Amino acid sequence: MVTKRLSLSLGALAAGSILLSGCAASGVSVPAASIAAAANIADCNPAENTITVTYGQMANEAMAIAVANLQKTYPDLTINATPPSTSNYNELTQTIVADIAVGNRPDLIMTGLGQLQFWVDTYSPSPIDTSVLRPTYKTQFLGAGTVDGTVYLATNQISATVLLVNQDALDSADAGEAKDIKTLDDLVAAAEKVTADTGQPSVSIPTDGLPEWFSQALIQGSGETYVNSDGTAGFGSEKAIEALSIWPTLKNKDLELGVVNNQDAIAQFIGGNAAFLIYTTSTIATIQEGIGDAFDWMPVDLPSVGGEEGALPAGGNGWIVLSEDACRAAYSNALIAELLSPEAVSAASGTSYSYIPVDTEAGDALLASDAATKQLTYAWSYDKPLTPWGGFAGKDTMEIFDIVRLMTQKLQSGADATETVNETVTNINQIVSE
Repeated sequence: MVTKRLSLSLGALAAGSILLSGCAASGVSVPAASIAAAANIADCNPAENTITVTYGQMANEAMAIAVANLQKTYPDLTINATPPSTSNYNELTQTIVADIAVGNRPDLIMTGLGQLQFWVDTYSPSPIDTSVLRPTYKTQFLGAGTVDGTVYLATNQISATVLLVNQDALDSADAGEAKDIKTLDDLVAAAEKVTADTGQPSVSIPTDGLPEWFSQALIQGSGETYVNSDGTAGFGSEKAIEALSIWPTLKNKDLELGVVNNQDAIAQFIGGNAAFLIYTTSTIATIQEGIGDAFDWMPVDLPSVGGEEGALPAGGNGWIVLSEDACRAAYSNALIAELLSPEAVSAASGTSYSYIPVDTEAGDALLASDAATKQLTYAWSYDKPLTPWGGFAGKDTMEIFDIVRLMTQKLQSGADATETVNETVTNINQIVSE
């Protein structure tokens, strides 16, 4: 049974934070992994198999399509695919971990991309059978689901960090064109003009729900490293610190609103109070609906130090196979193939969500549709390479998240960037070494 899609909050549409306290600190025991490699599906009897799927409500439309299509091929296969009442990746992970702890291990799960390392380190999932994916699937996005050269997650709904710009505010302040903002210095210069015109701070980079994702994007976009190959923090370099110094630079010039909460920051942009908002492509559709015709605005690539074009971390979600049975693993991979079909991807990445389509045919159809505004065209045509989100060991995820969040909030309040970032790197490396 697949339930109807419920309305999603702006927070749920975001890439998703990785607050795994309910997993790492709740006392839930982690059973020994016994994941099965997928069998040759031709050797399996669908009538003897039932696969269980746990996923977030943002996949309801795609799941309905995928289940119907797979059951056309295997009408005797039973698919239990009913989502819990959440679209929050943290809550979804907590639900799955709790189910596994009492012996109810799903065969296929959706997870936020920031939680990939947690699942790989803790449950050793089965590698994805990429041979089942259609030729139109954008394989460059599989990098976001790859750990040590192995694809453990089939990327599904993808988003990237983006700068949203109120072009009318720029025009009023004679601050140029949104598309010309390439560097962080460009952003500061444009914000200074807008703030001089309005008398109010003009930039919002919230630091509550997605601080580590925004930080990683600023660092990697500037050509620097977020996590070193040995698992330590890689962002103590001069250039990385310069990228993160965008927060105190804006604060100390009275250009940043100081809004911590994601939804409050979005409300400031929709209301025309913030002319610049760093957020995610996945909310473009919802923000477009909120703005309507109130003002002209555009999403543009995240600016960086010196205009570098480093690969950003992928937000969004994907599918992981946790089945303990070889045939159920095979049918789970077959369901993934249907979930990533052009029809299902169109449903997953359409006007409700503005996720980056992971299928070229679906992307072309969306771009050719009447719904393809210039804002949605940016999301639906995004084709730059993306890296995995995070990268620190799964056992350290929650603690490091808290440390990075504290770092960004200190920076947002105007703290010295060099001192704050170096302290954060030292604290993270101490955790990693334990």
